[in-house]
Amino acid sequence: MSIRVTPSASSARPQDYASFEETVSVSNDTGFNTKECCFCFPNCDWQMPAFANLSDQNNRFQNDKRDFIFNVPTNGTVEARLIELNPDNTEKQSILITDSTYGDLFNTGTVKANVWGFILDFYKVASVENFGRWKMNFIIKLGSGVEIFNEDSACYRLEPWSCRAAHRTVKIRTRQSGYFEDGFDYSGISFVIPLAGGIGQENATYWPQEVRLYGRFFRQGREYERDEIQTQDRGQQLVQSQTIKRYLMQLDTIPTSQSNRLIDDMLQAPEVYVTDQNINNIEVYQDVRVTLTDIPDPINYTMNENEFQDLVFLDWKQGNIHRFK
Repeated sequence: MSIRVTPSASSARPQDYASFEETVSVSNDTGFNTKECCFCFPNCDWQMPAFANLSDQNNRFQNDKRDFIFNVPTNGTVEARLIELNPDNTEKQSILITDSTYGDLFNTGTVKANVWGFILDFYKVASVENFGRWKMNFIIKLGSGVEIFNEDSACYRLEPWSCRAAHRTVKIRTRQSGYFEDGFDYSGISFVIPLAGGIGQENATYWPQEVRLYGRFFRQGREYERDEIQTQDRGQQLVQSQTIKRYLMQLDTIPTSQSNRLIDDMLQAPEVYVTDQNINNIEVYQDVRVTLTDIPDPINYTMNENEFQDLVFLDWKQGNIHRFK
């Protein structure tokens, strides 16, 4: 039996296991799942890691973002708030999102008809406000003013970037397009994404997704393939051979509100990039483009809402082929 060493950050605290609640989403179309509260505990003890490097805004490995996208009814409105939390989970301040001060705001119709989006930029949050514990709240109303959705995001523990602080975390970026049957339709997206530091912009036909989680990503082994022909004396003559790197991502103490979206949405994207930031890993992995190939059953325990999830990937580019002329 393998032994998993959990991170020393707040996500691994035993008292967090029974107290986490994240409620996000109005329907399956939003890409989130709604969950009713089962315990009378604060809903922000489980925290997602987030980092910002105030001395290097353009370093995408050291500055984190988080994306949110919603379908909005015709003539509907979205009210988004960035909320800072006190140690006891009460609100310290609530900031109404009206522009791109704290990220990239895409009002309804900017990305696509009846779609509203926001990319929370933790560098902007830390530089304009401060480090600490933050969450987002989203309210969607019909044109008549009737509220049909009111939910919080996960709680983010925003810290200054350092190798030590980011140890045992992995960062996942995707470029999502296409559509999900009975789910969110990312097709037809077209908008302009400002680049970090205001150094330009990119015309995007995809939705950028990003998340940082506690865990580890590493090369687990290799797939090996051989094509041979049999000679007259029954020898096995090699025609070509190929090696393909296989990777394992081990996610620690992750709630299903995050693993569901990760597996059922983000990792289905046509472009998936993973960066590992573990000090003692066997190699350096930055923006490794991979393809999800296997989803083993998660490891979970009674009276523990969080689970351990392993995910298996292969190299997206499989060009290491040896041939003979």
